[in-house]
Amino acid sequence: MQPPAPQRKRPWALLAVAASCILAMILVVGGGITFLALNRGGPEPVASDPTTSSESVEPSDSEATSTEEETPTTEASDYSEFHVLGLGEFPEATPEELLGVMQDNPLTEGGLPDVGSCDLPATPTAPSQEQLQAVLDAASGCLNQVWSVASSDRGLPWTAPDVVVYTWPDVPSSSSCEADTFAEDFPRMCNLDSTIYWPVGYGTATDFEDEAHVPGAYLWDLAYMYSNSASWNSTLVFYQGELRNQYEDTDPEAFDDAWRRNSLQWICWASAASMQVPSAAQPSQELRDALGSPDAWDAGEPPNDITPENRARWISAGFDSGGDLAKCNTWTAETGTVS
Repeated sequence: MQPPAPQRKRPWALLAVAASCILAMILVVGGGITFLALNRGGPEPVASDPTTSSESVEPSDSEATSTEEETPTTEASDYSEFHVLGLGEFPEATPEELLGVMQDNPLTEGGLPDVGSCDLPATPTAPSQEQLQAVLDAASGCLNQVWSVASSDRGLPWTAPDVVVYTWPDVPSSSSCEADTFAEDFPRMCNLDSTIYWPVGYGTATDFEDEAHVPGAYLWDLAYMYSNSASWNSTLVFYQGELRNQYEDTDPEAFDDAWRRNSLQWICWASAASMQVPSAAQPSQELRDALGSPDAWDAGEPPNDITPENRARWISAGFDSGGDLAKCNTWTAETGTVS
């Protein structure tokens, strides 16, 4: 599942009451997953039920003896270690192997690069469509520098997303994603055309009173959407999706736990990336303090709920990480810190 829009709770030191929203993964990466599924060669493998075989075959005495004497071995699948998946390729591995990939992959270690220049235009708290497009374009240029270099350093593919600001409900007809997958109160990441569609009126900054904090707030909001792009371009999203698919019917607690770990990793990445720009463009200290306070957050509705304390913990971890992605590795964290 796609991590939802962060669940803001009540006024922060700088904010008025903010609306919250929850979006399923289908709204952000689902279009792309559907595309790859339709282009995947061959039918989906289906495991047969050994108890319903149409013909029962008893082993001979020699076969039974041979089986008893042999020591069974389990070989690791081709997907027990991370590699970038090709078009139409999905990981075929055990939950244990998939969890191992999420715990140890190129985006769980190493640093994000510093950006030498990032000029964000002064922006009012209630920007026009043109003003919003301008600040998001500038922020996108900064974040693209972060993730393009980070991806190149790790041998990962990267395609910078475009940003298109629109007025709800006039969804751009040029989008490759279906109009009914857009929402009024959250951006739509359409991976089919590598575009973030941003509705006028959305953003943490719309609740500010002091315009000095606005550009950095849009940088942080956009960095959260860029976390989606990093997961998609690296193909990690498909390892995580397959992990949850396998847990869904067999281990509901692990299914929900994987969702929380992914959600918190993305928001930690966002905070980390937003700090790799020059200090003048970073989210202000007041904003960082507000975002890192449990008082700012609602838990959300079960099963997609995260305690305010843990959400604030991972946001702060990203801000304080110095760009070290190991600090955002929620997949190896104690369960109590990702509940």
